[in-house]
Amino acid sequence: MNRRDKSTELKKSEYVKDKEEKAAQEAELARKKARKEDKKKSKKPLREVLRSQHFRHGSTATAITALGLVILVLVNVVISMLGSKFPSMNIDLTTGGLNSLSDNVKKVVDSVKQNTTLTIIGTEEEVKNNQILSSYNIKYSQVGVIAGKMAERNSKISVAYKDLDKDPSFATKYADDSLTSGDVVVTTPKNSYVVKYTDLFDVQSDSQSGTRQVYAQVGDALASGISNANSENRPIIAFETGHKEQLSSTAATAIKKLYSSNQFQNKDFSLLTDAIPENAQMIFIGAPQTDYTEAEIKKLDAFLSSTTNKKDRGLIVTTYALDPTKMPNLTAFLKEWGITIENKFVMESDASKYVMQEPSYILAQAGTDVTLNKDSSYSNLLTPVSQAMTVSSSVSGVTTSALLKSNDSSYTVTQETTDSSAASKNKGASVVAAMGQKTVGSAKASVAVCGSTYFFVDGIINTNTYSNGLWSTDLAKYITGSDSTNAITITPVQTNSADISLSSAASSMVGLLVFTIILPLCCFAAGILVYRKRRKL
Repeated sequence: MNRRDKSTELKKSEYVKDKEEKAAQEAELARKKARKEDKKKSKKPLREVLRSQHFRHGSTATAITALGLVILVLVNVVISMLGSKFPSMNIDLTTGGLNSLSDNVKKVVDSVKQNTTLTIIGTEEEVKNNQILSSYNIKYSQVGVIAGKMAERNSKISVAYKDLDKDPSFATKYADDSLTSGDVVVTTPKNSYVVKYTDLFDVQSDSQSGTRQVYAQVGDALASGISNANSENRPIIAFETGHKEQLSSTAATAIKKLYSSNQFQNKDFSLLTDAIPENAQMIFIGAPQTDYTEAEIKKLDAFLSSTTNKKDRGLIVTTYALDPTKMPNLTAFLKEWGITIENKFVMESDASKYVMQEPSYILAQAGTDVTLNKDSSYSNLLTPVSQAMTVSSSVSGVTTSALLKSNDSSYTVTQETTDSSAASKNKGASVVAAMGQKTVGSAKASVAVCGSTYFFVDGIINTNTYSNGLWSTDLAKYITGSDSTNAITITPVQTNSADISLSSAASSMVGLLVFTIILPLCCFAAGILVYRKRRKL
């Protein structure tokens, strides 16, 4: 074979080889395209995959279920941790907002400028699990919740727990307060104040049914403790007890609590046998039933007119059916301050201006002669069984003011009044509380008289329905020259009130229907439904 033939043969060989390689590549591309189309045809929609038997009962479904449970547990743990660290995240579903801070409590908390510690007597575990005071059906965990919210709102406030069984020496620091489980000690760098568990909760027994009613006042009581511990000056109010006062030491509990919650100290004494307590700035006489001796009147005069005492001071007297003819010394003393007690009682003819369907339970108006507190407004000042009085501006050196007045639709009666037309004969506003003031050196001395002793009793002075508590606090602060602005009225809220009233027979019937018949039937029906559904899977 010659050279030319060899060259031609070689070209043919290369051409065949190239053609074969090209054919192989095209075949490979065709196979890949076929595989893609097969995969595309075999691929099912997500809905069909999720509804398939293999997915429902396979390991993938089990893994997803387990993962979902893990996520739920983690979310629960995280939310619990955040709820413990930030108590305000927890939604308060209690009646009366027991686990929330009121506006007045928030003002006290926001005013704290120095480090303040709330030490709860008990372990944290006991508090959270309501193990403290559980025998009284008290939900003590509320104390921990409220204290935590206070600490969250103001970084200057912190919460601690103290187990007296492990550290009994702690109680010796507060020996006069007889610390016990459930009390709360409020401490600052300079002062301390003990909030007793009886201040946090009030347990009352129904004399007829024998059942216990629990009233909670945790937020107000803790705010009171914080306010007192942060106060550098707590004026002393001396309660006179030597003249069979209607507001005796026991009956005056409500007004004493009000004063102590607003940075005052209370002390009892007898003007007849004791000296007026040292550093006292106000004397409270709650409806005396016997007259005062000349020696006692001189003590009162000396207290009010002392030029060595540089502090504002004063006297509050309440009356109840005080007959001026039977108490000449006391009534003469009050006249020297421009106040004359009348042997008359105020009634109201307008039904919208008295309560409890009792015309003697009048709603009085605050006087405008003097401003007790420019930041306060008073509505619904309830003055039951008010004794009328007159004020005189003719007493030398004394400035008199009407503190409370009845409405123009009111009228007065005497104990001997039998004429039913009295209401139409002498209608007009009457003064039911007044004050006389004079300047003594660089201080002021005040004498205030309130014709309604019931104005200050439990159930009236410590409820938000009436402004009696706020007015009483502002009056005491005005008389003593106290500059405290946060007034706290400890308002009890019933925690175990019944939402419905059922007889025992009705309760048994409801229990039988719900728990013995209805719930088992519902469970049985749900079981059948689940069984039928699973059969179709």
